[in-house]
Amino acid sequence: MSIQWPGQQQKNPFEKWLAWAKAHQEFIAVAGIVLLLIGIGIPYLIHNREQSEKDAQGVLNLGQYYLRSQVDPKNGPFKSDVEKYQQSLQTFQRILTDYSGTQSAKLARYYAAKCQYQLGQYTQSYASFDTSTQELRDLPLGDEAYLGKILCLEAQNQYPQAGLIAESFLRDHTDSFIGGEMRLELSTIYGKTNDKAKALAELKSLVQTDPDSDWGKEAARRLKEAQS
Repeated sequence: MSIQWPGQQQKNPFEKWLAWAKAHQEFIAVAGIVLLLIGIGIPYLIHNREQSEKDAQGVLNLGQYYLRSQVDPKNGPFKSDVEKYQQSLQTFQRILTDYSGTQSAKLARYYAAKCQYQLGQYTQSYASFDTSTQELRDLPLGDEAYLGKILCLEAQNQYPQAGLIAESFLRDHTDSFIGGEMRLELSTIYGKTNDKAKALAELKSLVQTDPDSDWGKEAARRLKEAQS
C-alpha cells in the first residue's frame, strides 16, 4: 500500500494518461501517422486496384472486338489480316504494360499469343502461350494455351518436341475439354514424324472412344481416307 504524504494529491486516470502522453510524444506522433496512412492508404489501394481492373477490362474488350472484326480491303475496318492482328496485338500488349498484375492482363497475354501466331511470330507466341499455361491453369484457356504451344512448334517443324508436349498433356489432363482435339493433333504429329502406325492407332482410338464428337468424326474421315 503506497503512502500518501501530507499535501500530496493523488492523480486521477486522465492526469496519469496525460503525463504518459507528454513523455511519449514522439511515439504517439509516429503511431498516429501510421494509423492515418493505413486508414487512407488501404481503401485507396483497393479502389485503385478495382479501377485498374475495370480499365483493363475495357481495353481487353476492345482487343477482342478487333479480333472479331471482319477484313474488307475496301470498307474495313481492317484492310488485311496483318493489319487486324497487328492492331489487336498492340491493344493486348498495352494491357500487359499498363495494367500488369490484373486478371485482364493474364487473359490479354493469351490473346496476344494468338495474334503473334497469326503474324508468324512463333518464338514470341510460344513464350506467351507457355506463360499462359501457368497463369490460366485453372481456366479452359489454360488448356488451349498448350495447344497453342504445340501449333507454334509445328509451324517451326519441331514435331518431336510438339509430340512430347501433346503426350504429356493427355497424360496429365485426362478430362480436358480439348482432349479430342489434342489427340487428333497428336495423330497429325505422328504422321509428320513418319510414325504411321501410331498415327492410325490414335485415329482408331479417337473413333472408338468419342465417335459422335466433331473430332471423332474427323478422325473417322481421316482413317477412311488413309485406308482407301
